[in-house]
Amino acid sequence: MKFVALLSGGKDSIYSTLKAIQNGHELVCCAHLAPMQQNTEEESYMYQTAGSEVVKTQVEECIGVPFYMREIHGQSKIKSLVYENDGDGSDEVEDLYILLEQIKVNHPEVEGVSSGAILSTYQRTRIEHVCSRLNLTSLSYMWRFSSQRSLLDSILDDGGIEAILVRVACPPGLMPYRHLGKSLRELRDVGVLDHLKDKWGMHPAGEGGEYETMVLDCPKLFKRGRLVIDESEVICDENDDGVGILKIINWRVEKKSNIEESNNGERTIICGRKQITERVQEATSSLPNTSDGDQAENNTMRFLKSMHAPNVQIMRGGLCHVSALLSPVSCNKVTNEADAAVQEFLAVTQTLQHLLANLFVGDLPQTSSYDILYVHLYLSEMAHFTKINQHYVQFFGTHLPPSRACVAVGRGALPGGRRVMMDCTLQRGSGGYLRSDGDSLDSDSFLNQSFQNKHHLLRKCLHVQSISHWAPVCIGPYSQANTLRSAVVFLAGMIGLVPESMMLIEPESSEVSSWEVELCQSWKNAAAVLDGLDDGGRLMGGQLEDSLGALVYFSQTALESLLDDKGSVPWKRLWSRADSISRESLSCNGGIVMGSVDGTAPDAQPSNVDPSLYDEDGVLYGGYEDEETWREMSGNAEDKTLDESEQSSRVPLLMICLPELPAKAQAEVELVCATRRAATCLEVCTGLIVSEMISQDCDVSSLHNLDMPWNTGYDGTPTRTVDKESNSSILISSVSRSMGSGCASMSTVTASSSCADAISLDTEQVLSKMVELAIKSAKKKDEDQTLFTVKDILNVRLYYTAASVSKLGESESKVEYLDDGSHLRSQLHSVLKFKSAMYYHEKHGSSNASNMPAYTVVPVLGMHLSCGEKISQVENQGTPLLAMQVLMCDMLRTEAELWIRYNR
Repeated sequence: MKFVALLSGGKDSIYSTLKAIQNGHELVCCAHLAPMQQNTEEESYMYQTAGSEVVKTQVEECIGVPFYMREIHGQSKIKSLVYENDGDGSDEVEDLYILLEQIKVNHPEVEGVSSGAILSTYQRTRIEHVCSRLNLTSLSYMWRFSSQRSLLDSILDDGGIEAILVRVACPPGLMPYRHLGKSLRELRDVGVLDHLKDKWGMHPAGEGGEYETMVLDCPKLFKRGRLVIDESEVICDENDDGVGILKIINWRVEKKSNIEESNNGERTIICGRKQITERVQEATSSLPNTSDGDQAENNTMRFLKSMHAPNVQIMRGGLCHVSALLSPVSCNKVTNEADAAVQEFLAVTQTLQHLLANLFVGDLPQTSSYDILYVHLYLSEMAHFTKINQHYVQFFGTHLPPSRACVAVGRGALPGGRRVMMDCTLQRGSGGYLRSDGDSLDSDSFLNQSFQNKHHLLRKCLHVQSISHWAPVCIGPYSQANTLRSAVVFLAGMIGLVPESMMLIEPESSEVSSWEVELCQSWKNAAAVLDGLDDGGRLMGGQLEDSLGALVYFSQTALESLLDDKGSVPWKRLWSRADSISRESLSCNGGIVMGSVDGTAPDAQPSNVDPSLYDEDGVLYGGYEDEETWREMSGNAEDKTLDESEQSSRVPLLMICLPELPAKAQAEVELVCATRRAATCLEVCTGLIVSEMISQDCDVSSLHNLDMPWNTGYDGTPTRTVDKESNSSILISSVSRSMGSGCASMSTVTASSSCADAISLDTEQVLSKMVELAIKSAKKKDEDQTLFTVKDILNVRLYYTAASVSKLGESESKVEYLDDGSHLRSQLHSVLKFKSAMYYHEKHGSSNASNMPAYTVVPVLGMHLSCGEKISQVENQGTPLLAMQVLMCDMLRTEAELWIRYNR
């Protein structure tokens, strides 16, 4: 795309511009925010002002593109990390908006904006906010690029940048009269920056504000000439002689002789264009009206005549799950399938809006879509995604949206031939929590009480909208991750996009399938997002082994890539290879070194001290005063040290095959994880596998016995001979991964049969046992029994084989849908309602079954559970008929445990 570069004249913005060009984008012009002439020494929260006087020459005479400048009239009025325009235009961010708005008028071809933000969320979110308002794409190729030291090397060596220091604020390390005007390369080469990092903890790349630079030359970008400083003056701060700037008085450009050369085939910048320098005058502007779906939304009112009530679970602490959001009736074909899907989606959102309005009545602000932190969107066809996404934006917005996973389950697979199904997780008051500073709230309100908790953040949203080397920008308006109460992370579905190009990764060899490299990249992207988390404590980041549950999706295309002229549908090859790749990614954290970018990665332990006395983050005794206290508070940390490698490889993986994934991807990873703080304090571990065999002759007198013929997806090719006795038995197996005792747990349960033909299955009996074992297995190995009950289940996600997959040729498969899940849905509802009623009857003497676990029934082509064991009883028990993921949590207990083990 064609882009404008935001330039301060320093190394970061120059190198980011170079990286944007190297990634295929075309530089059109440069923009600069300069201090007002009477305030040339005033510091800005957003913009580098030191050396501002030479940026015009740098752009026009060295780079050779049009230059636009505006003086900074505003101030840093809104200082929170999240920026929202208050309408009065007095914040300095609005100066950037006015400048870019005028550039769009002069250069309508501009689509993107590059900037040099590295770790500053403050800067990045403001640039993204302005870009969103102007319909521009933010390019931030420096964002979490690498560790500070490695980044500095890339700037100086890969970029070939020659820069000098024009501002220092790092006493007693960097001093104005000693270091201003010095070459950055020289300071690195002689070891000054490394010495200051080791002694004072200074950021080698200056990200902590220790220094600012002015680039004199960048051979790959400065085609016309290089800057030469002839005269300068050091000006020290009146209140701190350790802070100062270099005021450049006289400078010139040393012309280069090879202006017309093409630099060995690299993309060259614009040459021969008339040079333009404009001081953009202050102007007023208005945002376009994006509400273009009013008429379409009115058309959905007819669907709401008979309200299809969704299933809602409300937990203590205000955590809720809304499941089974479907249009009341399947929309008749309007113009085409996509339009019909849009009508159904609008009916779903209106149903959800009605439900939200009646949740927590009296709360201010009122419960709304802002409180939703995760969305699962199931479509019949991925072709509907683009049109639906336009209305999705209008409902959820683009500012701090929920995380999302979106997949296609196949035409005719959803109940009643519907095209859209959705479920969501929400936290009471979390939308207001993210968008408020906590002032002027009712002292008794839920939101005010949340702000009074200084130890745990009710909700934290990681929403990076800039294209960078870090992790992919989410396709659509949703966040990479949402963190609940500084303890649990809900990660958006990650596909195999290369972050800097936003294109699916391609294999370098014909011996490797596309889905294999995409799966590797998906795990890497997930690890990068976890590493970028900040839960508000000293333990930042996260890693893959902190996962409580993992879903690994594959498309039908991935399965077909394994077809050959021999045998049947290659399910076993798909699962085996996928498991191998996933386990390798888990063991090496996707190739991401946790904390390396933030500079928090633990250094090597001293040789004379036992390494086992340090926790995972390199903190002696885990931060406690002695080893005995640490062992006691961490719950037998010795066992954890011994089992650490085993635990990272034993994350249960539920693998699912579906017709389509977003962006034609062939693999996708979705995770629910513990934060680094929670994983360190409460311990995350996989429990024992709990199994039980069910015979067809079993009687469940308390439930309705409704039998159904079940097709296992068998394609007709004989695999093994099974005696008749085994045909009547179903093996139920459950494995859980838990955080703490009774804090949070994800149980994955399968129901399998060794019979390869269609069987008669008592679904209520099987589902009842699956839920029972899910709860029973939700405990650590050393615990006698689980602390969870049915009331602690947030949601149940049931997967079933909805189609028969058969081999059509050497590279193609045939899918025949057999069941839309309506029967399973009613049976699961019956089971959960009965178990909830029994629980409340036993505990309270009344059958309060109105509050029961939420549930979603998802049709799939095939599934497999991997427990990470060399020989797994789960993996060798036969064909999976059903798979269930059950999320149990008590977030108030989790907060209490975290406070005891960490905050106290």
